[in-house]
Amino acid sequence: MKWMVAAFLVMITPSLFGQTEPSPATQDSLPDPARLAGGRQAGVSQPEPIIPAGIVASRVDTVTKYQSTKSPGLAMLFSALVPGAGQAYNESYWKIPVVVGFGLYFTSMWLHNNRLYTEYRDRYSESLQTSASGDGRLLTIREFYRDQRDTFTWYFFILYLLNVADAYVDASLYDFNVGDDLSIRLMPEAGTRLALRLSF
Repeated sequence: MKWMVAAFLVMITPSLFGQTEPSPATQDSLPDPARLAGGRQAGVSQPEPIIPAGIVASRVDTVTKYQSTKSPGLAMLFSALVPGAGQAYNESYWKIPVVVGFGLYFTSMWLHNNRLYTEYRDRYSESLQTSASGDGRLLTIREFYRDQRDTFTWYFFILYLLNVADAYVDASLYDFNVGDDLSIRLMPEAGTRLALRLSF
Protein backbone atom coordinates (compact mmCIF):
# COMPACT_ATOMS: atom_id res chain seq x y z
CA MET A 1 0.00 0.00 0.00
CA LYS A 2 2.82 2.40 0.87
CA TRP A 3 4.55 1.86 -2.43
CA MET A 4 1.33 2.73 -4.29
CA VAL A 5 1.02 6.06 -2.38
CA ALA A 6 4.66 6.86 -3.09
CA ALA A 7 4.23 6.14 -6.80
CA PHE A 8 1.15 8.38 -6.92
CA LEU A 9 3.02 11.27 -5.26
CA VAL A 10 5.89 10.93 -7.73
CA MET A 11 3.43 11.19 -10.62
CA ILE A 12 1.58 14.31 -9.44
CA THR A 13 4.50 16.29 -7.94
CA PRO A 14 5.78 17.77 -11.26
CA SER A 15 2.32 18.97 -12.25
CA LEU A 16 1.78 20.62 -8.84
CA PHE A 17 4.91 22.72 -9.23
CA GLY A 18 4.46 23.51 -12.97
CA GLN A 19 7.51 21.47 -13.99
CA THR A 20 5.98 19.12 -16.52
CA GLU A 21 8.16 18.51 -19.53
CA PRO A 22 6.77 19.94 -22.78
CA SER A 23 5.79 17.56 -25.47
CA PRO A 24 7.69 17.55 -28.78
CA ALA A 25 4.79 19.41 -30.44
CA THR A 26 4.89 22.02 -27.70
CA GLN A 27 8.63 22.43 -28.06
CA ASP A 28 8.21 23.17 -31.77
CA SER A 29 5.73 25.97 -31.00
CA LEU A 30 7.93 27.73 -28.40
CA PRO A 31 9.44 31.04 -29.58
CA ASP A 32 13.04 31.17 -30.58
CA PRO A 33 15.14 32.73 -27.78
CA ALA A 34 16.97 34.73 -30.45
CA ARG A 35 13.68 36.36 -31.49
CA LEU A 36 12.84 37.26 -27.92
CA ALA A 37 16.11 39.14 -27.52
CA GLY A 38 15.15 42.37 -29.25
CA GLY A 39 13.73 40.65 -32.33
CA ARG A 40 17.20 39.86 -33.74
CA GLN A 41 18.43 36.60 -35.10
CA ALA A 42 22.08 35.67 -35.24
CA GLY A 43 23.80 37.52 -38.04
CA VAL A 44 20.65 39.47 -39.09
CA SER A 45 20.23 43.17 -38.29
CA GLN A 46 16.74 44.64 -38.06
CA PRO A 47 15.76 48.31 -37.64
CA GLU A 48 14.85 49.50 -34.20
CA PRO A 49 11.08 50.03 -33.76
CA ILE A 50 9.97 53.68 -33.60
CA ILE A 51 8.62 54.45 -30.13
CA PRO A 52 6.96 57.86 -29.97
CA ALA A 53 8.05 59.94 -27.00
CA GLY A 54 4.51 61.17 -26.50
CA ILE A 55 1.25 61.85 -28.23
CA VAL A 56 0.15 65.38 -28.92
CA ALA A 57 -3.58 65.94 -29.33
CA SER A 58 -4.63 68.73 -31.62
CA ARG A 59 -8.04 70.00 -32.66
CA VAL A 60 -8.39 70.94 -36.28
CA ASP A 61 -10.39 74.10 -36.75
CA THR A 62 -12.69 73.58 -39.70
CA VAL A 63 -14.21 77.06 -39.66
CA THR A 64 -13.60 78.70 -42.99
CA LYS A 65 -11.88 82.06 -42.67
CA TYR A 66 -13.89 84.89 -44.11
CA GLN A 67 -13.90 88.64 -44.56
CA SER A 68 -17.27 90.11 -43.67
CA THR A 69 -18.78 92.26 -46.39
CA LYS A 70 -21.23 93.91 -43.98
CA SER A 71 -20.32 96.49 -41.36
CA PRO A 72 -21.80 95.65 -37.91
CA GLY A 73 -21.49 99.28 -36.82
CA LEU A 74 -23.36 100.53 -39.86
CA ALA A 75 -26.08 97.92 -39.38
CA MET A 76 -26.51 99.01 -35.75
CA LEU A 77 -26.74 102.66 -36.81
CA PHE A 78 -29.41 101.93 -39.40
CA SER A 79 -31.51 99.92 -36.91
CA ALA A 80 -31.08 102.56 -34.22
CA LEU A 81 -32.34 105.30 -36.53
CA VAL A 82 -35.11 103.31 -38.23
CA PRO A 83 -36.07 99.89 -36.77
CA GLY A 84 -35.85 97.32 -39.54
CA ALA A 85 -33.39 99.31 -41.64
CA GLY A 86 -30.46 97.29 -40.32
CA GLN A 87 -32.20 94.07 -41.33
CA ALA A 88 -32.68 95.49 -44.81
CA TYR A 89 -28.96 96.37 -44.93
CA ASN A 90 -28.12 92.76 -43.97
CA GLU A 91 -30.52 91.47 -46.64
CA SER A 92 -32.63 89.69 -44.00
CA TYR A 93 -35.81 90.96 -45.57
CA TRP A 94 -38.11 88.50 -43.82
CA LYS A 95 -37.26 90.10 -40.45
CA ILE A 96 -38.48 93.55 -41.50
CA PRO A 97 -42.22 92.79 -41.25
CA VAL A 98 -41.61 91.10 -37.88
CA VAL A 99 -39.87 94.15 -36.42
CA VAL A 100 -42.25 96.65 -37.99
CA GLY A 101 -45.35 94.60 -37.14
CA PHE A 102 -44.51 94.27 -33.45
CA GLY A 103 -43.46 97.90 -33.35
CA LEU A 104 -46.77 99.07 -34.78
CA TYR A 105 -48.75 96.79 -32.45
CA PHE A 106 -46.94 97.99 -29.32
CA THR A 107 -47.29 101.61 -30.43
CA SER A 108 -51.02 101.28 -31.08
CA MET A 109 -51.60 99.58 -27.73
CA TRP A 110 -49.58 102.29 -25.96
CA LEU A 111 -51.67 105.00 -27.59
CA HIS A 112 -54.92 103.18 -26.78
CA ASN A 113 -54.07 102.70 -23.11
CA ASN A 114 -52.70 106.22 -22.80
CA ARG A 115 -55.94 107.63 -24.23
CA LEU A 116 -58.05 105.67 -21.74
CA TYR A 117 -55.72 106.60 -18.92
CA THR A 118 -56.09 110.28 -19.78
CA GLU A 119 -59.89 109.96 -19.99
CA TYR A 120 -60.26 108.29 -16.59
CA ARG A 121 -57.70 110.58 -15.05
CA ASP A 122 -59.82 113.58 -16.05
CA ARG A 123 -62.99 111.91 -14.84
CA TYR A 124 -61.42 111.10 -11.50
CA SER A 125 -60.21 114.69 -11.18
CA GLU A 126 -63.79 115.85 -11.74
CA SER A 127 -65.02 113.45 -9.05
CA LEU A 128 -62.66 115.07 -6.57
CA GLN A 129 -64.65 118.27 -6.89
CA THR A 130 -67.75 116.60 -5.46
CA SER A 131 -66.02 114.33 -2.94
CA ALA A 132 -62.82 114.64 -0.96
CA SER A 133 -61.72 111.08 -1.78
CA GLY A 134 -63.21 111.05 -5.26
CA ASP A 135 -64.71 108.05 -7.05
CA GLY A 136 -62.70 104.95 -6.09
CA ARG A 137 -63.87 103.00 -9.16
CA LEU A 138 -62.55 105.70 -11.50
CA LEU A 139 -59.26 105.71 -9.62
CA THR A 140 -58.89 101.93 -10.04
CA ILE A 141 -59.61 102.10 -13.78
CA ARG A 142 -57.18 104.98 -14.19
CA GLU A 143 -54.38 103.04 -12.48
CA PHE A 144 -55.13 99.96 -14.58
CA TYR A 145 -54.72 101.80 -17.87
CA ARG A 146 -51.62 103.55 -16.63
CA ASP A 147 -50.02 100.19 -15.78
CA GLN A 148 -51.00 98.84 -19.20
CA ARG A 149 -49.48 101.86 -20.92
CA ASP A 150 -46.23 101.48 -18.96
CA THR A 151 -46.10 97.76 -19.79
CA PHE A 152 -46.28 98.41 -23.52
CA THR A 153 -43.61 101.08 -23.10
CA TRP A 154 -41.25 98.38 -21.82
CA TYR A 155 -42.31 96.03 -24.63
CA PHE A 156 -41.44 98.65 -27.25
CA PHE A 157 -38.09 99.41 -25.58
CA ILE A 158 -37.14 95.72 -25.49
CA LEU A 159 -38.15 95.31 -29.15
CA TYR A 160 -35.98 98.29 -30.05
CA LEU A 161 -32.93 96.82 -28.31
CA LEU A 162 -33.47 93.41 -29.88
CA ASN A 163 -33.77 95.05 -33.28
CA VAL A 164 -30.38 96.76 -32.86
CA ALA A 165 -28.69 93.65 -31.42
CA ASP A 166 -30.04 91.45 -34.20
CA ALA A 167 -28.70 93.82 -36.85
CA TYR A 168 -25.25 93.76 -35.24
CA VAL A 169 -25.07 89.95 -34.95
CA ASP A 170 -26.50 89.40 -38.41
CA ALA A 171 -23.92 91.71 -39.98
CA SER A 172 -21.07 90.09 -38.01
CA LEU A 173 -22.05 86.60 -39.21
CA TYR A 174 -23.10 87.60 -42.72
CA ASP A 175 -20.33 85.59 -44.43
CA PHE A 176 -19.90 83.06 -41.63
CA ASN A 177 -19.49 79.53 -42.95
CA VAL A 178 -18.74 76.28 -41.11
CA GLY A 179 -17.11 73.45 -43.03
CA ASP A 180 -18.77 70.05 -43.25
CA ASP A 181 -15.62 68.22 -42.10
CA LEU A 182 -15.26 68.01 -38.33
CA SER A 183 -12.09 66.10 -37.42
CA ILE A 184 -10.04 65.21 -34.36
CA ARG A 185 -6.49 64.05 -34.87
CA LEU A 186 -4.05 62.40 -32.48
CA MET A 187 -0.55 63.06 -33.78
CA PRO A 188 2.46 61.28 -32.24
CA GLU A 189 5.64 63.35 -32.11
CA ALA A 190 7.28 60.76 -34.31
CA GLY A 191 5.97 57.89 -36.28
CA THR A 192 2.54 57.15 -37.67
CA ARG A 193 -0.30 59.71 -37.54
CA LEU A 194 -3.55 58.59 -35.99
CA ALA A 195 -6.71 60.32 -37.16
CA LEU A 196 -10.35 60.19 -36.09
CA ARG A 197 -12.54 61.87 -38.68
CA LEU A 198 -16.22 62.71 -38.25
CA SER A 199 -18.04 63.80 -41.37
CA PHE A 200 -21.57 65.14 -41.70
